[in-house]
Amino acid sequence: MRRFFTVLAVLVAICAAGPAHAFNMKDSLEVRFGPAVVGVVKDSTGALLPRVQVVVAEAGRTTTTGPDGKFTLRGLAAGAYHISTLLVGYKPGHVLVTVPQSGGDVSITIVMSANPMRLEAVSVTATATGTEPERVAQATVELSGMSLQRSLSSTVALSLQNEPGVSVRYNAAATMPVIRGLTGDRVLVLQDGQRTADLSSSAPDHATTINPLSAQRVEVVRGPASLLYGNNALGGVVNVISNDVPTSVPSHVDGYAAVLGESATPGGSVSMGATIPMGNFWAMNLRGSGHSASQMKVGGGAALDNTQSRNWNGSFGLGYVGDGATFGFSLNNYDFNYGLAHDPSDDERAHIVGARFGGTARATFNTGAGAMPFIKLDGTYQDYHHDELSEEGVVNTAFKLKTQTLNGSAKTQFGTWHGSIGAQFLGKQYSAEGDEALTPAANSNGLGAFFYQEIPLTGGGKADRAVSLQFGGRYDTYSIASKAGAAKFGPARTVNADSPSGSLGLSIPVGDNLAVSGSYAQAFRAPTVEELFSNAVHGAVGQYQIGDPNLKAEQNRGAEAVIKWVSSHATLSASAYDNKIANYVFPNVTKDTIVEGQSMPLAKYQQGDAHLWGFEGSVQLLATNEIVLSALGDYVRGSFSDGSGPLPFMPPGHVGGGVRWDNGTFNLGADVRHGFEQTYATGGADIPTDAYTLLNLSTGLNIIVGARVHNLTIRVDNAGDTRYFDATSLIKSFSPNPGRNVAVTYKVMF
Repeated sequence: MRRFFTVLAVLVAICAAGPAHAFNMKDSLEVRFGPAVVGVVKDSTGALLPRVQVVVAEAGRTTTTGPDGKFTLRGLAAGAYHISTLLVGYKPGHVLVTVPQSGGDVSITIVMSANPMRLEAVSVTATATGTEPERVAQATVELSGMSLQRSLSSTVALSLQNEPGVSVRYNAAATMPVIRGLTGDRVLVLQDGQRTADLSSSAPDHATTINPLSAQRVEVVRGPASLLYGNNALGGVVNVISNDVPTSVPSHVDGYAAVLGESATPGGSVSMGATIPMGNFWAMNLRGSGHSASQMKVGGGAALDNTQSRNWNGSFGLGYVGDGATFGFSLNNYDFNYGLAHDPSDDERAHIVGARFGGTARATFNTGAGAMPFIKLDGTYQDYHHDELSEEGVVNTAFKLKTQTLNGSAKTQFGTWHGSIGAQFLGKQYSAEGDEALTPAANSNGLGAFFYQEIPLTGGGKADRAVSLQFGGRYDTYSIASKAGAAKFGPARTVNADSPSGSLGLSIPVGDNLAVSGSYAQAFRAPTVEELFSNAVHGAVGQYQIGDPNLKAEQNRGAEAVIKWVSSHATLSASAYDNKIANYVFPNVTKDTIVEGQSMPLAKYQQGDAHLWGFEGSVQLLATNEIVLSALGDYVRGSFSDGSGPLPFMPPGHVGGGVRWDNGTFNLGADVRHGFEQTYATGGADIPTDAYTLLNLSTGLNIIVGARVHNLTIRVDNAGDTRYFDATSLIKSFSPNPGRNVAVTYKVMF
């Protein structure tokens, strides 16, 4: 711990010294920036567009246009950048800009046209270089603008549930995303590129500490991503982007206010935030949000007992933007209280109360060197705790988790070759105290180093339409050390899980609209504290669980093929994948045991090789200038390689289709989603589920009044109030999924 804070103190000191190197402090009243990117964003009629989100993916920089449609990006190192623009109701804009080492500002004009189709514009999560989505060799999802507004729900997972290849591990307030059949500790959830550092991945009754209403964008990487993120990214990554640390100084107060109300979780959410300029170099960010809901309504209209929830969170950020350096920090707090769904035959009504407090520091230094134009440093500290309380208020188990990260990376540029190199540190101190504690206290430490390169293999023409080779490698050392405690956990011991990772991808553009890509990746996941050292009743799954300290790291070797077609009248995205996971960890129920006079399954954590394969796809067609037709589907099959049976809680296949009328101001839509029956189940709580069909309706209004953008969306999910059970649900043995849900979302950007 002392070592981490020493390093973090050095980082802050370096950040504080950055402006002194960027310009003379005694001349700080005189702006002395190098060449800036000065832009204006218009629509196809020439009207200026306010509140457009402007993203420079390679540099991790974001700003917005002012009331006059203009923006300025200062302090970018010399080099080439992809600049993307996002606004509700418009086709994303994109331009490739080269910033010179010296000279005058670079002026650009970006024209955005109204387009009712959903078009992805940027991906900062899938690669270290922030390349445009059609060039990424993996399957990705990006939600922003209108597509995000139409999907927002009370949790991150529920906001993603209609995306191909993504399902939900439904458990009332404690939902988690399932990506291609993998969830929990195998899917990494980030906020602004940083680990959320909660316990949502450790148990199915622990919630994710993010309010999706505060998101500007949500990005999903479907498939292994250990190359960039190390441990826990075996199955994919979800990144909720709210930009709490300012990375640009806007010319205006850049703010928003949003509300969300839902009937299936009766109650609602509110979120407000603003980035405020403080002179030429500094900007401050303030954000707050809250959520409160009573008991969830399931299909048929019944209430699911003890599923009330509430949370509130706030953040404060401060950022500096200079010629030679940008740096900033943010402080955030998330407070929560929610009940745990329970079997009606069980009289116990428990709930969880807790909080997460944390801070983030970031810095980017422009080196002036062509081969390494800038260096990024960032560090986080998160202090999380929650208590699991009985109905009488007695603390059954008290959990604490402290997490530290420290990351450094540098952009590399060698002629047409560009990429990144970096190193990452992860430290965690975990404890569980109480009569129902499942594991001993344990400390985890990880250190990894990586490199990533993109190489254009063809010359001439557009630089962003070249055949591109993408490859990288990584090596991680990771250790989990338990502490001596209760006799049932045995003596203290240390488990090491060192592992290489890597990826190789090829992206081939075919004409101006089609891109074909393929990739092969190796990823790893270290066993968790629960899998290694458990020896107690795990109430969330109704088992007595016993860990195995001899477990090895999981190794995923996966191949994937992706086809993407993007034009102004049609889009297609389709992918097929094959993942072989060596040393897959699972709780194997061997027999029943008696605990305090009651019989329950005895589960021992074991390992076996697993195989997951599947496909997913979506298509859109602009039938007229205002009518969009869409279709999607996905399928995944997961089983043990020795033929012993399926992996537990596999999602069923899905198909769907929809139609939407959108004239740029008003929209009206309907879609049908069908989930097939899932008989491929393991028994116990993992029971077979029947097929179901859901009808979803939506309408919305999007208008620009002066310099304010207003968006109102009304949805009716599961309009028929269908009573259905999803195969991935942890509580499907006693509870159906949510019933009819009328959701109203309003957001104004000012």
